[in-house]
Amino acid sequence: MTIKRFFLVAVLLITPLVIGGSVYVAQSDVQTAPPPDRNWIELNQKINYQIKHFPGIAGIYIRDLRTGWTIEHNADMLFPSASLVKLPIMAVLYQAQVAGRLSMDESLPLLRKLKASGSGHLRFRRTGTRVPVRELIFKMITESDNTATNMLTDRLDMDYINRHFLALGLSRTNFDRMIMDLRRRDQGIENYTTAKDMGSLLEMIYSKKLTGSEEMLEILKAQKINDRIARGVPSEWLIGHKTGLMNNACHDVGIVFSPSNDYVICVLTTNLRGGFRRPKNFISEISYLTASYYGDPSLHPQLRKASFWTQLFQKTGLEERG
Repeated sequence: MTIKRFFLVAVLLITPLVIGGSVYVAQSDVQTAPPPDRNWIELNQKINYQIKHFPGIAGIYIRDLRTGWTIEHNADMLFPSASLVKLPIMAVLYQAQVAGRLSMDESLPLLRKLKASGSGHLRFRRTGTRVPVRELIFKMITESDNTATNMLTDRLDMDYINRHFLALGLSRTNFDRMIMDLRRRDQGIENYTTAKDMGSLLEMIYSKKLTGSEEMLEILKAQKINDRIARGVPSEWLIGHKTGLMNNACHDVGIVFSPSNDYVICVLTTNLRGGFRRPKNFISEISYLTASYYGDPSLHPQLRKASFWTQLFQKTGLEERG
C-alpha cells in the first residue's frame, strides 16, 4: 500500500454525518465555515477503523483551527491524565502571575520531599538548590520533569490549581494527587482529563486567549519527547505538544502547524495490554492519517509545488500501515 491511496482528487462539499464518532463544525463557526468535505469524513472513517482494531480504549479530539471542523471519538471520556496534567498546570501558573500569586522570576528551593522518580533529572540536583519558576515550567513540559512539577504544585497548592482548572473551563480535569504519589493512586485517588478538555486548552493557547500564551506555545514547541504525534508528521512541520505516560495510560496532545491549516490533535489511550509500543504506534498512526489529509496537494492547492507532500513524507520514513 502506498501513500497515494490516502489521496482523493475531487473535493466535494457534503453535509456532516456521524460514522463511529462525531464529525461536526463548532457552533461558533457555523455561520462562517463550510460543512466538512468528503475527505474530512473519510479521515474520520480511517480513524474509526484504527480505533476498532486497537487493543485498548482511545479518546480522540481533532480540530481544524481555521474551519472549526472537529472529529471526536470518546472525547468526553475520563482518562487517567498521567503527565498531561502538567499542561493545564502550566496555564494556571501563568494566570497566577497576573493575579500576583507568584512571579516567573522567583526561585523555589528544591526540597527533599518534593523529589520524585520517573521523568526528569532535577531530582539529582543538590537538595536546597533554588530554581527559577520559568525554568521549572520549561522542564515540567519539555522533559516532563516530575520533581519540577511537584515544586510548582507545592508553591500554589492543589486546591488553587483545581479551582483555576474550572476557571479555564476544564470541567472534567482534576488534580487530586501529586505526581508519582503512588500510595494515593493505590487508594483509588487519580488525576483525570479528557481529550476535549486538552484540545480546548490548546486552542485557547493557540488563539492567545490566555496570559502567557505565546511563551507557553514556544515551550510546547521545545518538547523533547517526540515518539508519538511527532512521528506521524513530516519533520519540517512545527508541532507544540505534551505527552503523558504511566502504567495504564499513553497520551499525546498538541498543535500541528501544517503548510495548509493548523490543527489540534489529542489522542489518549488506556486499558493497555502488552507494554507501550502498541499505543505509541497507534497515536503515531492517528497523527499520520491526520497529517495525510493536511498534506494532500489535491485538497490544498498551495502544496502542489515541487511534489511538496511526497518530498516531506519521504523524509519521515513512514509508510501507510493497516
